[in-house]
Amino acid sequence: MKLYQSVLFPILLFLSACSCQIPEAPADESLTIMTWNVQNLFDDISSGREYPEFDPEKSDWGEDLLRMRLENIKEVIFSVQKDGPDIIMLQEVENRSVLERLNRDYLNEAYPYLDAWEYDDSAIRCGYLSRLAPENVHLHFPGNYGSYPLRAVAEIHFRVGGEELVIMNNHWKSRSGGFMATESGRIKSAAVVSYRLKQLQEEGDPAVIVVGDLNGSSSDYRSGGSQTAQIPIEYVLDTSWQDSLYIAENPGDMSTVSDRTVLFSPWKDMAESSGAGSYFYQNRWMRLDHLHLSSTLLDGSGWEYESARCLCDSWLCDPEGHPSRWESWNGSGYSDHFPLILTLQKVE
Repeated sequence: MKLYQSVLFPILLFLSACSCQIPEAPADESLTIMTWNVQNLFDDISSGREYPEFDPEKSDWGEDLLRMRLENIKEVIFSVQKDGPDIIMLQEVENRSVLERLNRDYLNEAYPYLDAWEYDDSAIRCGYLSRLAPENVHLHFPGNYGSYPLRAVAEIHFRVGGEELVIMNNHWKSRSGGFMATESGRIKSAAVVSYRLKQLQEEGDPAVIVVGDLNGSSSDYRSGGSQTAQIPIEYVLDTSWQDSLYIAENPGDMSTVSDRTVLFSPWKDMAESSGAGSYFYQNRWMRLDHLHLSSTLLDGSGWEYESARCLCDSWLCDPEGHPSRWESWNGSGYSDHFPLILTLQKVE
């Protein structure tokens, strides 16, 4: 039974006044995808919805700081590869307008497709930039946490090299107020993702990537404990929750469980090569940001998982080696989260 509301959104093409040339799409044999909680990217126009520290009428935030911020974001995006990743999924973006400015003034108009869906009065939301044209976009609304609406899950469909690729961009309920006290909000979002993944499997089983800041990981679950939004695959037979995501860190551990949703997390690969986590809080690393893959990306044909990394180079870190968060007081830093980078390869 469907327990959430969905809306189909139009695809909006970005074309500036000075150029109508659409950049080349990526080569068919390789695809690079980035997910990044960009830490409160606001424009410099007061709308009354922004946080006080990013309201130009109530703080020092304005044109000069915004230019510094966008320049720093550009530096991160272009560090991934020449001209940036093929598809970028962002969290904590104010609106489409600030993405348009980023693309036009700082990214050489590399991304003809972009949006940040303004469906309510929230200060921040998810957004994306892409060289590839989406076929359609659905927003799924998980409902409320108390009296506050949870952020929508954005489901974006692409056709790349003749094959369908679905990316779900997420920003789940924060842990503010206590991890277990707020887990019910994240479970609601996980239930939406799980339900849609089962539907997509029945509709042709396309390759699916669940990305974003999920504000938790499968390590939150403790054997015999309360339900969490993400649960390690080793407990799939010991639990009966169908609205959680079951996470495997080894592709060989993915099994067919008809009433569960099982996804592969490359965090083990990322930790071995590029960092212990994407976020540092209360003296410990946390894996709040994710690139969860469906089994279709691990079946030996079509689009296949090639590699993943946490972008945590020294220039992105503060002196302690943690993410160098944006600081408006001196116009420095990037974000309190590290970006994650996924590479797919086409296998015939």
